[in-house]
Amino acid sequence: MDSRIIQKERRGSRRVPVTLDAVLYYNSLMLPECRVWNITPDGAFVSTGGQFLPDQAAIDLAISGPRGGMPQRFSAVVKHCTERGVGVRLRDVNPAAIRGLIETLYTV
Repeated sequence: MDSRIIQKERRGSRRVPVTLDAVLYYNSLMLPECRVWNITPDGAFVSTGGQFLPDQAAIDLAISGPRGGMPQRFSAVVKHCTERGVGVRLRDVNPAAIRGLIETLYTV
């Protein structure tokens, strides 16, 4: 089998590369210096500074917009964790909130 075969994207929507400050909350743990590296209407990849979180952990993710203001807070679940960060699936998200965040990024 050829190791150069590209895996098919598993996501239903395209990842948007971003660089957004974030705070991640897990139980009583607060990780204040996180960064969102990509986002979709369904999820995001968040660097956690080497902090590992268990798969399926329920978290809250507060994302700061590029212009400051009040962070938008989302409930999420950890889908996978690596040394670089966590891939999360957003839960109970108002699609307009994510679209608004993504649209704001493109107008900066």
